[in-house]
Amino acid sequence: MSNSQELHQKIISVKDFLSVPSLTIPEYQRPYKWTAENVVSLFDDIRMHSDKPAYRLGTVVLHNNTEKGVLDIVDGQQRTLTLMLALLAINTYCNNNKASDDAKSIDRVLGNLPQKVQAFINKPQFKDDFSLYNLYENYKVISNIINRGDFTLKHIEFLLTRCDVVIFVLDKESEAFQFFDSQNSRGKDLFPHDLLKAFHLREFKTDDNALRKKTVDYWENLDDDRLAKLFSNHLYRIRRWSRGQSAQTFTKDDVAEFKGITLEAKTLPPYTRRLAITHHYIDDYNNSVHCKIAGKPTAYPFSIDQTIINGRRFFEMVAHYDALITKYKAINNDQTSDSKQIVTLFDHALNNRASKIINTLDSYNDYQRRRKGDKLTRNVFDNALIYYIDKFGTEELSQAVELLFAWAYNVRLTNYGVGLSTIDNHASKNTGMFMRINEAILPKNVVITSIPSLKISELANNHKPNNDTNKSDSDIYTLFNCLNYIDTSGE
Repeated sequence: MSNSQELHQKIISVKDFLSVPSLTIPEYQRPYKWTAENVVSLFDDIRMHSDKPAYRLGTVVLHNNTEKGVLDIVDGQQRTLTLMLALLAINTYCNNNKASDDAKSIDRVLGNLPQKVQAFINKPQFKDDFSLYNLYENYKVISNIINRGDFTLKHIEFLLTRCDVVIFVLDKESEAFQFFDSQNSRGKDLFPHDLLKAFHLREFKTDDNALRKKTVDYWENLDDDRLAKLFSNHLYRIRRWSRGQSAQTFTKDDVAEFKGITLEAKTLPPYTRRLAITHHYIDDYNNSVHCKIAGKPTAYPFSIDQTIINGRRFFEMVAHYDALITKYKAINNDQTSDSKQIVTLFDHALNNRASKIINTLDSYNDYQRRRKGDKLTRNVFDNALIYYIDKFGTEELSQAVELLFAWAYNVRLTNYGVGLSTIDNHASKNTGMFMRINEAILPKNVVITSIPSLKISELANNHKPNNDTNKSDSDIYTLFNCLNYIDTSGE
């Protein structure tokens, strides 16, 4: 490339980056749309890594607009603006607490940076109310974090001097966009689990390269589609629904769901002691003479809704649940279309009623079974049953199968069409079965749940029985009726 087309790359600290006077947001840029959740996640990451020599916050692509004498931000606008809001909030804190030693120390670290950032903010960057509202709301969030003392002098010094960004400066606007596209569109877009892999590899503390390789190898041998479905269709939804939270789609903005605690951190809250004790005990036992005599190492006792343990245990957890869910789904291939076939689930023979449910769900009318609403409902049933098995094993499993089927497919029968939002609302209700499983101490706390029978008047028209034949074209209705979950009295 000629000099005018040369790509300039350098790694600089946040303080040096925000000190650049010619940074500008061009008119073509998208609105500022980071939410409070994005902001909190960024500050959590900074606090979590503050004991490290350095931490990289990402990449910024700039166009050297020589005509206007500015550096246009082509990519990285959201993070840049959030960092500037942080500097303004930190400066305001210092001005309001001038007498404190911390404020004086912070003020020395800031130097004249607040004035430079204020000059940037004073430029008429945004005219739309959406961006202005988000900027104002996120400034309040950051101010609360600073004023509560959650972000200390140590964290501020780390942010400014040891957090860095990778800067790419291109002299031609067309090349800047081309480079941006190559990073974000033309190449294979990163899955959310790719970001998690990078994060947890950084948190992998052991110096044992053989153990590191063995831990990550399982992940590497899984194709991306399988990993994507494991996270989006199962792990993300079960974890969120078990807390009564929405879980429609798993995106890059949701990866914080799978970030937790680093047990090697210098200070940890008291609740993590049980996790740390279990973690170290398992390693100690597996390396002991007792394990060598027994000839069988012990795996970490994961639970699907537990606090994530960063690093090695995260990869082990993914392998554990991939194996569990794969084994669960294998029943679909093992059963026949015979509704009388006894189903064996995790080496446990189900009773006749539960076997009939599984067999029917695996083999009913192909067209109905492949409708979007039916597939979404099956996902809720599968996830609820996986969650139950993960917590209680196979104890009272037949009763759990029947209960969870009646609860999950209730929404299918009472709605003409079922979309993701309908299913998400049903699964995340505080009175739903995910919350019930989460709060249960014993299996009986789950299986004693009463599921009322449906009246004919409550059914959607496409599931109601024909007035002449008293039969329905819906196989789910037929199964409900066969199991006495339809109340036909007085209808």
